[in-house]
Amino acid sequence: MNIFLTGFMGAGKSTVGQLLADRLNIPFIDLDVMIVQRENRPIAEIFATDGEGYFRDCETLVLNALRQQGTVVCATGGGIVERDENRRKMKDIGRIIYLKTEWPTLKNRLQQSIDRPLINPEKSWTDVKTLWVERKVFYEDADIIVETDGLTPLEVSDKIASSCIIQ
Repeated sequence: MNIFLTGFMGAGKSTVGQLLADRLNIPFIDLDVMIVQRENRPIAEIFATDGEGYFRDCETLVLNALRQQGTVVCATGGGIVERDENRRKMKDIGRIIYLKTEWPTLKNRLQQSIDRPLINPEKSWTDVKTLWVERKVFYEDADIIVETDGLTPLEVSDKIASSCIIQ
């Protein structure tokens, strides 16, 4: 069974995913990295040139390609859960784990971020928080929810690895 880590930007999906994959001795895949490789350009450029809709289409295509892979730990993009078809696909071929992180923690992490197209001077923090609130219902449609506040990435990966869903 594949393990799909979901959550908002800054939740730690990529960091926790790599640690979890190492612990479970299975490959780690970051969907955003796969999209960058497929498109041969950074995500910010994809958003600026072709828009968020095109990027979301790329996510779906890359997710479909995972059907041919063996078992992996996969860090997803924060918005992948907005499409019903993506949530269904992830549930069909694996387990979805939501890295639940509260807004103050996310905002603190995101304020230090320089490469996220949805965090830019044109968007206020109110807009970003609204996006987080809108997505929460989709994130919570996970097989397991792991609260991450106050935990290190290693502690989060240990918590996931020791859960009954993985065993």
